[in-house]
Amino acid sequence: MVDTPISHPAEDGDEATLLLDHLNEVAERAESVVSTDATTIGDDPLTEMVAIVARCHDFGKATTWFQEYVVDERDTSKRTNHSLFGAYLGYYVLDRLGYDSEDCLAAFVALAKHHGRLPDTEEYVEGVSRFDNKSEASNERQRVVIEQVENVNDHRRTFARSFVSDATDGNGSWEEFAEKINDADDSLFDTVYDHVSMFGFGSDRSAPSDEFYELLLQLWSGLILADKTVAAGVEDGDLDASEPDTRTLSEYIADLGGDTDGDSQEDALDTLRDEARDDVLDGVEQFRDSDTSIATLTLPTGMGKTLTGLNAALALRNESERVVYALPFTSVIDQVADELTDVFDTDARDDLLTIHHHLAETVTKLGDPDDDPDEHARLAEMVAESWRSGMTLTTFVQLFESLVGPSNTQSMKLPALYDSVIVLDEPQALPMEWWKLVRRITTILTEEYNATIIAMTATQPATNDEDAASQALFDDAFELVNDVDRYFDHFERVEYDIHDSVLAFDDTDATVDYETAGRTILNETGETESVLAICNTIDSATELTDSIEEREAVVDVGRCLELELDDDGADVDALVKRVEATLGSNERALVHLSTRLRPRDRLALIEATKQLTEYDVPIVAVSTQLIEAGVDISFDRVYRDIAPIDSAVQAAGRCNRSFESDLGAVTLWWLAPPAGTTKTPAQAVYDSEGVSTISLTSKTLDAIGANDGTVAERTMTREAVQHYYGLVAGRNPGSPQYVEWVDEAKGAKLGTLSLIGQRESVDVVVCRTDADRDLVDAMELAVREFDYDAFDDRRDEAKEITVSLPIYSQDSTEAETARHLEPLGDTDLCVLRRPQGTSYFDTTKGLAVDEPSVDDRFL
Repeated sequence: MVDTPISHPAEDGDEATLLLDHLNEVAERAESVVSTDATTIGDDPLTEMVAIVARCHDFGKATTWFQEYVVDERDTSKRTNHSLFGAYLGYYVLDRLGYDSEDCLAAFVALAKHHGRLPDTEEYVEGVSRFDNKSEASNERQRVVIEQVENVNDHRRTFARSFVSDATDGNGSWEEFAEKINDADDSLFDTVYDHVSMFGFGSDRSAPSDEFYELLLQLWSGLILADKTVAAGVEDGDLDASEPDTRTLSEYIADLGGDTDGDSQEDALDTLRDEARDDVLDGVEQFRDSDTSIATLTLPTGMGKTLTGLNAALALRNESERVVYALPFTSVIDQVADELTDVFDTDARDDLLTIHHHLAETVTKLGDPDDDPDEHARLAEMVAESWRSGMTLTTFVQLFESLVGPSNTQSMKLPALYDSVIVLDEPQALPMEWWKLVRRITTILTEEYNATIIAMTATQPATNDEDAASQALFDDAFELVNDVDRYFDHFERVEYDIHDSVLAFDDTDATVDYETAGRTILNETGETESVLAICNTIDSATELTDSIEEREAVVDVGRCLELELDDDGADVDALVKRVEATLGSNERALVHLSTRLRPRDRLALIEATKQLTEYDVPIVAVSTQLIEAGVDISFDRVYRDIAPIDSAVQAAGRCNRSFESDLGAVTLWWLAPPAGTTKTPAQAVYDSEGVSTISLTSKTLDAIGANDGTVAERTMTREAVQHYYGLVAGRNPGSPQYVEWVDEAKGAKLGTLSLIGQRESVDVVVCRTDADRDLVDAMELAVREFDYDAFDDRRDEAKEITVSLPIYSQDSTEAETARHLEPLGDTDLCVLRRPQGTSYFDTTKGLAVDEPSVDDRFL
């Protein structure tokens, strides 16, 4: 044991880190990552409080037990656990400095759980503070703290005296603190227990302040980010962001129009887009002077909302503030990422742009990787997942679940949200069950983090009904577009055909079977037309694809992809040429798109389909909702299984997108249950949130007079959308319990929530080339050699060839499939090494499953 306590042992020739040095460095880092404008419940500067908390967080390491463990790793008993000791010391120090009692309690929880997840506050604090006379076992954690304090008193008294005197500015002492750590009625345990009992979390007694959870979140996340990055050796400069240049974006936008004849429809559309961007920038200036921090940006699909919204965000941000761009679907992120990397000339691995979702390799380049490549990679991932870049492109899951009962690692991104501008692209895709919680979370973002939010969509979840407006997703937002209707008036690109099956909604005998659907698609579309059919579930899309293949000779784009695959993936241009060369007279191409395809293959197929439609190659695309929003592709005709009105409008945005023809046709119909199921796909997907959104679609269509079978685009995009969301708001969507869990700081319960629902799944690495198999071999070698850093690196590389297989029950087909797949070493992954020729893989449809799942669109 060394004479002066240390926090971390000597490694790689470096000296051991002294405990006091570590505490001071973490305090300095914590103070720097929280906002200088943020305050505590007691209205003290948060920067000062988080520094005090950080100075106390590892004080429990001063025990002889921890010192022996950190040097020799000889003792892993509970007496080496130091967080709860630090929590009691932090509570005492803050109390002696005169902090508000709720501030002290929030600090107590943040300190106690700085190596774990946030707990349900009342239950946790009572469990670690109350002495239960019935059972010694129930008092074990308190007894350990008493032993640890006695140990420091016996062996580190001088160190402790100096530390507590400095920490309390002389208002407290080690002796007083040590005297209070006992099981008497007036102990510090008793004080903390009485404190949490006084507030009566979850009861009718004096409840905690509304700000308790958000203060706890800020203290906890700031401490974790500071502690982890200091311990890892991340330099201060590595946490700084590069500023995206607004001029670079403006110049890129100015060059988008290219050469046109000046009188074309495309030229008129570009002019309208330019006018919309100018309109939005004018709105930004008015928004600055408004009394709200939430703006909406409502424009039709095809108006370039991505760049317009980003332009608005950059105009709103001040120097050093970050921009977070969040989307609902992983299937859209790559397209947006490609656009951002082109605009700003970045590889999305630097301090300018980070891409963070479950399929992305999320890193930020730091220093010189040649010094220690493995360590460099670990630090790069840590910084990237903390969203320290100037811009972060991510999903709703990563954003909102990091604010709702986050994991320890998820919390590290929260300090990056201070003073940020957050763009929510297609917010109506958020589950309605979350709407009340999202409103509560956006209040935390705008009031505690001083963030600005832009909610951007063609189908804004708002209503003209003042009585129902308070239940809309954003009820007090500033619209950045001065005259929204003006832009929608210019967009008469399609006409909606409301099928008899939809008009006869609730009569399941009126649904369209798949043989009829396939025949209709082939018969009603010309031999040179491109057609998109969007289904609600994978099994529905599979059955429709099979029906089309059975009725007519087609060229399967997926099978053509199989022939073009090599170790570098697939050349999309070569794939398109192969499809064109294979097509015979009167034949059409057929492509199937779903999340059962590997992400790499799916992207190649989408890009190939886009080119084929541009070349006027006759093609039928059958897809799940993954193609519905944000994918820049246009078809002559679209068929959409009945869905919420906003989904129908988003689907129509894939039809005649840039006025390629006079008027595109969008058919809304109601597909029958696939074989072996009893519910229609629409019922299976959209009747599960407590509000039957497809019944609201039916009522909306009736209200706008769709009974004659056709609806104009302007009527659907404005009147129908507003009526639909008026009906939604009237149902008061959202779980009030979720909001109560925030108010009561029930971190553990919040941590059980998920935007995509909780379902067991198995990740399957699907190998189609020798390079894929070599990658799996490298992963297995890393596992055998216990080289977990190397495994994590290879795992990131394999994400684009990995398919998530949901397990609905242990006796399901999916579970049976997973049991027959090869496990990848001692991991939770499975491998399909040579899928061709097996019953588990289809070149057209990907990994073979029977049940529907849209979950991994959202991760």
